[in-house]
Parts: sequence; structure tokens; C-alpha cells
Amino acid sequence: MKLLKITPRLLWGILLSMIASLLNLYLPLLVRHFINLKQFAWSGLSKKVLLLGGLILIGNLLVSSLSDYLISSEGDRQVRQLRLRLQKQVLRLPQKYFDQQISGNLTSRIINDVNVLRSFLTETIPAVVTGSLTILGTMLITFSLDWKLTLLMLLVFPIDGLVTVPLGKISEVIADQTQSSLAALTGVTSESIKQIKTVKLNKAEEDVFAKNAREINKLYRLSLKGDRIAAMIGPLQSMLSFCLIMAVVLYGTLRVKSGSLSTGTLGAFMMYFFQIIGPINNVALFYSDRKQMLGATRKISEIINEKTAEETAGKEQLAVAPGSSLLRLDQVSFAYQDLPVLEKVDLEARSGEKIALVGATGAGKTTLANVITRLYPVAAGRISLNGQASTDFSLEQWRGFFSVVLQENTIISGSIRDNLTLGLNRKVTDQELWDALALVRLEEYAKKLPKGLDSLLGESGKQLSGGQRQRMQIARACLRDFKFLLLDEATSNLDADTEKIIMTALDRLKRTKNCGQITIAHRLATIANSDRIYFIKNKTVVASGSHEELLEKVPDYRRYVHEQQLKEKR
Repeated sequence: MKLLKITPRLLWGILLSMIASLLNLYLPLLVRHFINLKQFAWSGLSKKVLLLGGLILIGNLLVSSLSDYLISSEGDRQVRQLRLRLQKQVLRLPQKYFDQQISGNLTSRIINDVNVLRSFLTETIPAVVTGSLTILGTMLITFSLDWKLTLLMLLVFPIDGLVTVPLGKISEVIADQTQSSLAALTGVTSESIKQIKTVKLNKAEEDVFAKNAREINKLYRLSLKGDRIAAMIGPLQSMLSFCLIMAVVLYGTLRVKSGSLSTGTLGAFMMYFFQIIGPINNVALFYSDRKQMLGATRKISEIINEKTAEETAGKEQLAVAPGSSLLRLDQVSFAYQDLPVLEKVDLEARSGEKIALVGATGAGKTTLANVITRLYPVAAGRISLNGQASTDFSLEQWRGFFSVVLQENTIISGSIRDNLTLGLNRKVTDQELWDALALVRLEEYAKKLPKGLDSLLGESGKQLSGGQRQRMQIARACLRDFKFLLLDEATSNLDADTEKIIMTALDRLKRTKNCGQITIAHRLATIANSDRIYFIKNKTVVASGSHEELLEKVPDYRRYVHEQQLKEKR
């Protein structure tokens, strides 16, 4: 799969670079001609030589500048497209993919590895093409001037190869390891900063530092290996080049003294020699640069080729009749990494009805909510809406049927308005936003802020308290057009009085929108007035009914309620 392409714009840039290289090849000939002049006078041939040289230098400057801009801008354009493609792909990947990844690693792939591809496209490829042209052109010209001196100059190739090829192979391995280590360091650093509050409260600074230090030291050791290779290659090449220059100068001087070589030709040879040293090194490093590029390509391709949830979901927007809706789960099972989490779950939720999912921690309640919203595909069974299978709907349409409030913080960096309108595909008036805030008793707080709805909340809403963040999420959910409101411990961070107010508001919202409400909670006050309670134990629904019915008929539920009452009294 080609991540980056050789486009006409890039080809034009390389072509102009080749023209600039050809212009450079002509300059030593002018210098040779000028040195061989019998005498200098600002007229005649000497004037023409100097003027032509000046024009070539100016032309080279203009052509090189345009070439560099075309190549670099095309590289930037393709990198932009690749990063957008990666970002879009990452956002479409299934939840189980992220469960196995460190976010910082993905960030490094999108930023650092793509930079490696850009460097290969905009630096390595043009350098190799123009370098090869420069080397070929130099050889042809110098052979026409003096073949003996050219053969001596050609010794630079095997000598340079003896140094760069074996050391270059070692550099390839180090470069690949360095990219992986850099991704790992980005991951642990990002995680430690994101979780800094948890780190401080658990007095885990030393543990986190030790973890980061291990990655930093690993990267440092790899860098030292690279430094040792570079420290060997550079001086060796310089020494060998210097020895070869001295050989060319001494041999050329003897030839000049014997009269078999002109001084101008020797000067031109020296210019050509210095002119091809850089291109030779670029061509020699092409192999290791290509290996590094292939390593980055492999990592990026793994992300792009990762199967997305949308590829197995329905594509069409199906018509859904207005009015009451029935959500059904029939014999639904789910396993995470071959570990069973849900087994043969049956469940119903209707419009205007409030149901609750209860059970001990780890019983599978949150997983059930994730399966309902298709964050995870079911291993067996069927989920349907009004008899239509969930997989017949597009993922976007299906998730539009639910408005979800999670226990975890889902506030994004940005303003109150940004958070309330996150993902909405319709125009929302300010009055609607204020009404949503009023519903969760955040209206007065927002009005006191300097910029009102446009006030920034900081990274992950750090300027809000835990309860305010949860209420902001509830306000966001209420702005959506949905069929079912799914609350996963949504009121756990609220005090009892505020929770009562919010639950009353949600009940009013349920009646207004004729939506169903699915609540996951531990507090008895939150679940006791549900129309139907599903009691989950041992990965499945063991009983369902009203609070009173379950208390009377299900001993395990009575025991569960008793334990919750004890916890709430503490």
C-alpha cells in the first residue's frame, strides 16, 4: 500500500533540482576556462566568463528555491492528507482496539512516524535522484577532461562503501528500535501527565518517574549507539576524503608541472570532487533511510489496515416509525479476549419506561451497556429495535438512538458550548443550551463566568468539580434527539439532594420525549422506583421485576439490597 505518492508536483520539483545540479556541473568548467586565461582584463572573454558564471549562480538560486518549495510543500500536503486519514481511521476503530493500546503510542505513530515518511519523500528521494545525476554528470565531464585523474577520484566510491555499508546496516536496526522506543516514551509520558492527580494523591511520583526513566534510559542507550556509529562514520569519511584529496592534488600537481595537465583543469577537478562528496554520501545512506521508512510504513499500515466496526455494520439509513420503541436483547453473549462476560442475556426496554440494571461490581452491567450501544460486537444472540436487528442499521444511526451518560469524565477541552453541542448535527440555540444547564442546575454557575456559554473549562473540564462535570454530561445528553437515555452510574458523584432533583428532571424528560430510560446504579433511591429491574449475577440476568417483587421472590436480590443499605449508612 502506497502511503505517499510520486505526484506531478513532486516530479516538477525533482526535475528543477536536476536542472540546478546540471547548472552546478557547468560552473567548474567556467572556472577552468577562467584560470587558463593568459591574462585577465575586464573585457572580451574574461568578461563573458564572469557574466555567464554570475547568471548561472542566480539561475541556480532561483531554480533551487522553486524546486525546494515544490518538493517540501508537496510533502507537507501529502503528510497532511496521511495524518487526516490516520485520524479518521483511529476514530473509526472499534473500542476493543483502544483497550489494548496506549494513546501516546498512537499519537507517536501519527506524528513521529509520518515525519519519517515525509523526510524520505522530500529529502531522501530528491537527494538520491539529483545526487545520482550529479555523480553521473561529473564522471562524464571529468572523463572528457582527464581519464587518469578521474580514475583516481573514483576511488571515493569503494572507500566510502567500505565505511557506510556495514555501519549503515547497524544504523538501520538502531533507527527502527529508536522509533519504537520513542513511541513507548510518548505513551508513558502522556499517561503520567494525564493521570497526574491520581499520581500525586497516591504518592506515586517515584514509581511513575522510575517507569518514565526506564524508557528515557532505553532511548538514551539507543541514541548512544547511534552516536557511536555517527562518530565513526563522519571522521572516517572525512579522513578518507582528505587522503583522497591529497592524492588528487599531489598527482595533479605533478601532472601540471610536467605539462600534461593545465592548472584550470586541476582546479575544475577539485571543484568536482568537493561537489560529489555530498551526493555520494546521500546515495550511500539511501539504503538505511529506506529501511527506516519501511519500518514507519509498516507501523502506520497496521493502523490503516485495522478492521473498523463500520465494515461489518449496516450502511443504509433505515426508516424508524415515530412513537413508542421496543429495544430487545435475545440470548446475547459477549466474551472479552475469550473470557466470557455476558451469557444468554434477555432484556426489554420500552419507550416511557424506566428500567434498571443492578448487580454486584463486575457482574457485567457496564459491559451490557457497551454491547447495547455497539461499542463491542456480540458473540451470540440478537439486539433489535422494533424487531429490526441492530446490525441492519448503520453504526451512526444506531448510536443516535441512545443518549449516554457515563460515570467516567467525558468533558473535553473547550468551552461550555463546545461540550454541550459535542456531536450534534443540528443548529442549537443559546436558549436550548441555557435550558439544558437549568435542568441540571448549572445555569447560575455558567452565568457567573466571564464569557458565559463560551467560557473555557480547561483540559478534561478541570475547572469543574466532579459533580459539575457529571451534570454537564447529563445536560449534553438531554440536548440530543434519542429513543433511550442510558445512565451508567451517572449520578454517583452527586449528593443525595442534587441527585433527587436530577432524577426528577430526567423523569420529566422521559415523559416529554417519550423515551426509555436504562439506569445502571447502586444507590437504592435511584433504582427503587424503576418500572422493572434486571438483576444480573454470574454474567446473566437471573431475575427481573419491580423492586418489591424482587425483594419478595429473589433471595440474592434481598441480600444485595441489604448490603447496599449498609454501605449507604456508613
